[in-house]
Amino acid sequence: MQKIAAQLRHRELTQEIYNIGDEVAEYIEHLAEAIADYDGELIEDCLAEFNEIIEDARVDSRRIVGELVGLRQALTSGVRAGVLSASASEEEKVPEPEILDGEGLSDLFPVFGALVRVNDIHNALESRTDLVVQHLGEVVEYVLEQTEMVARELGIVSLPHLYARVGDIVRVAVDGWIEVVAKEHPAFTRSMRGSNPPAFLAERSRIDAVVAKVAAKRSRKGA
Repeated sequence: MQKIAAQLRHRELTQEIYNIGDEVAEYIEHLAEAIADYDGELIEDCLAEFNEIIEDARVDSRRIVGELVGLRQALTSGVRAGVLSASASEEEKVPEPEILDGEGLSDLFPVFGALVRVNDIHNALESRTDLVVQHLGEVVEYVLEQTEMVARELGIVSLPHLYARVGDIVRVAVDGWIEVVAKEHPAFTRSMRGSNPPAFLAERSRIDAVVAKVAAKRSRKGA
């Protein structure tokens, strides 16, 4: 009975690792969608949410991995345990995304000179934005792949370190976009805002509506 309980707990904790990675990835996607919509205020809100998610992910992953290590040692002990196979395989790690900051965006898509055409400026700013969105998408893939690797083999990556590093990479990219697009060209940013409404806002509105409907129904029953 104890072994069955340990197996169930092991599955539960392994799923929690996947859930943490999914949540970190989801909030990176929120930032990417807000940037694609040129919504400075929403970006600031999403960045604050992301920072909280990163801190929670570091704390929770440290706790979960610590408990999983003990469970796996227990379940793989003994000559004929046969519940889990202790893997010692060396897997190739996914390359960490490079740092993309405001200076890099300006170098790749420069905007300078008094005679630069308006269309050229717009094209450069749109290219800066597209690159940041693409970059954040690559970070999402990196987070999901690294998290899955740890779920399968705990010691291959330190999840708290991974999420701290991912937090830095994301913040640098977002701050860079704010500096060289939103702050340097506020009129352009205002004109583009609303061009790509974030999908996650629609989902939040749908969930809020469902919650409000359920709450109203319960209120009527209790009256």
